[in-house]
Amino acid sequence: MTRLLLADRVKGRDDSFLAPLIPALERHYDVRFVNAGPGEALGEAIAWADIVWLEWCWDHAVWATTSGCLEGRRCVVRLHSIEALQTDFPAKVDWSRVDRLITVGEDIAELLLTNHPSIARYVRPEIIHNGIDMDRFGPGAGDRYRVAWVGHLEPKKNPMLLLQIAHALHRADPRFVFHVAGGFTDLRTARYVKRFMGSLGLAGVVRFDGTVADMAAWYADKGVLLSTSMYESFGLNIGEAMAVGAFPVVHDFPGADHLWPPECLFASIDEAVALIRSARPGLYREWVRERYGLERQQAAVLRLLADLQ
Repeated sequence: MTRLLLADRVKGRDDSFLAPLIPALERHYDVRFVNAGPGEALGEAIAWADIVWLEWCWDHAVWATTSGCLEGRRCVVRLHSIEALQTDFPAKVDWSRVDRLITVGEDIAELLLTNHPSIARYVRPEIIHNGIDMDRFGPGAGDRYRVAWVGHLEPKKNPMLLLQIAHALHRADPRFVFHVAGGFTDLRTARYVKRFMGSLGLAGVVRFDGTVADMAAWYADKGVLLSTSMYESFGLNIGEAMAVGAFPVVHDFPGADHLWPPECLFASIDEAVALIRSARPGLYREWVRERYGLERQQAAVLRLLADLQ
């Protein structure tokens, strides 16, 4: 079997964005997964492989494409939003050594080529959206008054807007409660949230559950998913929550209109409140299956890899 190396610099095998793909890949390839940065361990793993998949365009991608270790091997890079928005790694990669470049959304591909137009001389981004495991995220019995919010509590996820929406909605209808899955990763944000939880009288209105191990079970009783993020290349939590049955209420970040139902997008606090109050849990489960079912992503990835052989 063709030997396929999955090299994820940021996450381990169990929590990697590649995790849902691995069972399908193992039916067709001899798969090895490594979580390693530049250096000997990564070099040895690459030496074993016929095809190298570099998850994240991070320092390991720079090292792999500039060290000569990819000689005679095909290479795939999957780039997420953080690399294009917050790092200079895309400028340091030797793109002549990359056979396929994947992004999970149209907007991040456009942004990447706008900021780094020279990449297009060597490779063009291919859009393969994230896949939602509809079996894992089975239908729940969502309570329309239980609103989910998911993500690290840090500025780019915009929890400040969450507090303002929660305050406005609570004044309009005190039956709604917001449940937050995610930990504080930024001290400035933690201090801000603590202060305004008190200033806005949100004790009991916004509840913090911390990092959640079983997200499918956590979503099961939530009727609405509120996303206030400033930007997502895709927004996996939105799709997962929709699969369980939560009605999506999504801040209209750049590119959101290409990914999520336009009637579920909001720009203002008043629009968000109106959407939450009129939410219809369960409405978009089949919508997600048709567009982002895991089988679609698996098939697209297998086609891409087959073209490299």
